[in-house]
Amino acid sequence: MENQDIANLKLLITIGILITLFLATAIILFVVYYQRKMILKEVRIKIMEQEKQIELFKASVEAEEKQKEKIARNLHDEINPLLNSLKFNLSKYRIKAKKNEFDPDSIIPDEKTLDKAIEGIRTVCYDLIPSFFMEYGLIPALETYVKNVKVFGDISGEFESKVITEEMESFSIQEQLNIYRVCLEILNNLFKHSNCTLYKLSMLSLNQTLVFEITHNGIGITNEEMNSFTEKSKGLGLKSLQARLILLRAKINYQKNSNTSSITLVVPLNTNILR
Repeated sequence: MENQDIANLKLLITIGILITLFLATAIILFVVYYQRKMILKEVRIKIMEQEKQIELFKASVEAEEKQKEKIARNLHDEINPLLNSLKFNLSKYRIKAKKNEFDPDSIIPDEKTLDKAIEGIRTVCYDLIPSFFMEYGLIPALETYVKNVKVFGDISGEFESKVITEEMESFSIQEQLNIYRVCLEILNNLFKHSNCTLYKLSMLSLNQTLVFEITHNGIGITNEEMNSFTEKSKGLGLKSLQARLILLRAKINYQKNSNTSSITLVVPLNTNILR
């Protein structure tokens, strides 16, 4: 009888060990399966993010190509005819001058033509890189834009900067230009869609980042709504904006409130931040 009890005990222990091994194996297999599933999910997410970034970069390149086409068209269709007209008239004046038939007052229309050509060239140069930006830098350019812009009715803007010039030295000219373009695109969308009458653009440096905060009294928008608009948008503006944000490793946050809504752009002073 005692031998039977010992045999039963050994059997129970063996069964317990087998059950424990089975459960341990099952848990290990489940953990491995779960980890593999999570890894595959992360890979898919990274692939989707890469595809999205590729799409945004393509949109940015396409926007730049369209800008080049616009500049070429302006030069060809507007500036070139004006210069050809001036060249033709100068030839006539030279002939008349040789015959002592030249009338100085005859060049008055050509002065107006020359003014048009100069204005056209100035516009083309602004489309390439704003001359005021190149001469004075990002902060004065944004301040001048905010103070001078008059669009879509009566809109009053205020600018405030607590950023010192030395803090901007960590950005290249191209990076500052990208920041400038991003800010103008944000403001342009604000003017078009928010129905605001008052807005304020503030700049400050905080925790090794450059922070741009735009507050306004118009209709606000959330991050989710903005992401949805960007995904559905067929235009290049929003996609180009996203591409520039990637280049700058910048983050943008939209907040909608009943009285005052805001848009916050955060750009790292050190390019390794926010990676």
